[in-house]
Amino acid sequence: MANLPLILSTVLLAQGGWEDAALRVGLSVGLLATVSLLILGVFGQRGEVHLSPQREAALATGHTDRKTVFENKALRPILWLLLTMSHRLALPRAKQWLDRTLVAAGSPNYYTAEEYLALSTLTGVVLAVVLEALHLLAYGTFSFAVVVFGLGLGITLSIYQMHNTATNRLSTISKRLPYALDLIALAMGAGATFVEAVRTITTEESDDPFNTELKALLAEMELGTTRRKALKNLADRVPLENLQSIVASVTQAEELGTPLAEVLHQQATLLRMQRSVRAETKAAVASVRILVPCLLLLMAVVLAVFGPSIIQATKGGLF
Repeated sequence: MANLPLILSTVLLAQGGWEDAALRVGLSVGLLATVSLLILGVFGQRGEVHLSPQREAALATGHTDRKTVFENKALRPILWLLLTMSHRLALPRAKQWLDRTLVAAGSPNYYTAEEYLALSTLTGVVLAVVLEALHLLAYGTFSFAVVVFGLGLGITLSIYQMHNTATNRLSTISKRLPYALDLIALAMGAGATFVEAVRTITTEESDDPFNTELKALLAEMELGTTRRKALKNLADRVPLENLQSIVASVTQAEELGTPLAEVLHQQATLLRMQRSVRAETKAAVASVRILVPCLLLLMAVVLAVFGPSIIQATKGGLF
């Protein structure tokens, strides 16, 4: 029924029974009805508020709720439309990957994958409007390709920025991991329990990413989670192979009754050895790769020195 005015207008146009004015009115009414039903279809259903597990944990431990653009009254209608569209996108694998990336990035503002998709789409819309405005000022015509390019570029840049943040954060945690394990092992060797040792090293450099994750580990254990489950959750939040192997070693040590401090010290030593091996490998690869620019520089010097003589020899006037 929503497309009935458009169908009637098309039939009358084929028969040539109406004038151009009536045809324009019919097309306008059909377009208005279609857009109206689209808006009603999106806003006509009650939305559901989905909280990420990290945000639920933060609220459960007494932290204040976030203050983001989603709480802005001016932007709320637009963001609600984009959020509804993000919920309805049938991209489960992409959403799971984005959810893992957000967690690895430290769960900024406890965004869910759908919320960050909505923010990325808003960024794309703003960039598309800016580029289209510049195109109109420069050429005086509307370009649909510029709109699509701006929308895609804005979404891509937002997701890449979050991926880059997650990568840098994981790299920082990987560098910090051996030293943190050594400190925990030293504290436990001095008679402290695992919880006391972890709490001791988190008191310094509270903004450090790994200390933040350790605080989340302690919060879970204080809420009643077992140490094995809390360590598994830590390995899930920080997808590093080194950390996963450490969690597996700690779990095995608990089953076999091996002293935990000794296991942590061994893991820290192993991590430092692996880092040394990686550094030596990169140094060996760099020494091979640097041969190419060195050869190019050598060829440039040879041509600069003997170039005039070669040119004269080819012209037959060297002597």
